[in-house]
Amino acid sequence: MSTAQPHDLLEPKAEWMSLPETLASGFLPPGVHVAKLDAIIEHFGVATPRRVVLAGRLRELLHLAQATEYLQRAFVFGSFVTDVPFPRDLDVFLLMQAGFDRVFQSLPPDQRKVFEHEQAQLVFEADIFWATEAIGADELTAWLSVYQLSRELVPRGIVEVERDD
Repeated sequence: MSTAQPHDLLEPKAEWMSLPETLASGFLPPGVHVAKLDAIIEHFGVATPRRVVLAGRLRELLHLAQATEYLQRAFVFGSFVTDVPFPRDLDVFLLMQAGFDRVFQSLPPDQRKVFEHEQAQLVFEADIFWATEAIGADELTAWLSVYQLSRELVPRGIVEVERDD
């Protein structure tokens, strides 16, 4: 039986793993794979001009999210973390510190656009979902489980961005 406490799921993973190769399905093996942003971009952001553009947008939106000083964890899922040559967009989930929902409207406009769905789609070509850590470990686990299924309900891997701090 695991000795992990419920709050442990809300904490970033400390260990770094290299990203595995995609399976024949084009998806990463099921699970949450942890990697630094540079490794994610090296693995998924250089093969085609479209991937280069999306990688730059991913880097920018994560930089802006981190600049809020409320970012706890970030996850990337969807077509960007597959072997599809021309991903449609980015799919990102940001877990923010408790209380962020009360202050995000007062963020500088360049940071706020990350958290406003229509702005994020226009500026970053990204569907960005976010919640605060107040959702708790069970809800976080449920969200991550959903993101680990394709539209066809095929299990797939997602990537957690390891923080540099």
